[in-house]
Amino acid sequence: MSIKVVSFNPWIEGEVNFFQFTGLTPKVLSALEEAEAVIFPQTVLPELYFFVRRLGKRVFPNYDLRFAFPGKIGQTLLFQALGLPHPRTICVPRICAFGPHPGAAEIPLPEPPFVVKGNHGHEGREVFLVWNAGDWEEILRKLRTYEATGRYGFLIQEYLPWEYDLRVVVIGSRRLPFWRKGRFLKNLIQEGEVVACPDPGLEARALEVVAELCEKTGFNLMAVDFLFRPETGQPLLNEINFVFGLRLLGGEGRFRTYLREAVEAFLRANS
Repeated sequence: MSIKVVSFNPWIEGEVNFFQFTGLTPKVLSALEEAEAVIFPQTVLPELYFFVRRLGKRVFPNYDLRFAFPGKIGQTLLFQALGLPHPRTICVPRICAFGPHPGAAEIPLPEPPFVVKGNHGHEGREVFLVWNAGDWEEILRKLRTYEATGRYGFLIQEYLPWEYDLRVVVIGSRRLPFWRKGRFLKNLIQEGEVVACPDPGLEARALEVVAELCEKTGFNLMAVDFLFRPETGQPLLNEINFVFGLRLLGGEGRFRTYLREAVEAFLRANS
């Protein structure tokens, strides 16, 4: 009997199921070769993901471009390549980009205030607001400590002051918008709180961008964070979180329901 579905996701049952971080033994590799579809957790390793894709298997979620454009630098370049709206940003792969080096492009710093983001930070832990030269020097010191541990790269981004931001959670075809209010950092772990939609028109425009993002990338499991240009209300893609908290959704139980429905729809559509 052929294997229809192999699942590495503990919340999705397949004909064959493996622990998400299981050793890739001959038994596991054989099951993948026989499978028609493979279900991954959000924490799937890119090496395993691309091995399965190389085998020609259908997968959920679709993370092809997630791993092709990793980190915050990768996401910024992805938005640029796809022509999707995002804040004005300079990607800096290493501090040595400031030179002097032959062929190094001059990096013009924006007028303060501006934002600096570490390439690999999560939940606002490597996001800084620069108000003056002293702030910039302190942030450079932190960036050097990151580089010393092998975490390279950062963004220099325009500051867009507004008391709200928007997160849209995508689970299959489902789009779930959540507004947050706060100071500079609006995620719930830092300074933010969940609020009612302050402007349905802005939300509708952001959801149009989400639809375009999904169409151009195939992404079907993520949380998309938006900023807005204060003078025009234009929604701007700030970043994508492929592993995200579940509190906005109402907890693990609701997420598991939405995930199961999305996987079932994926399997029906590709049967």
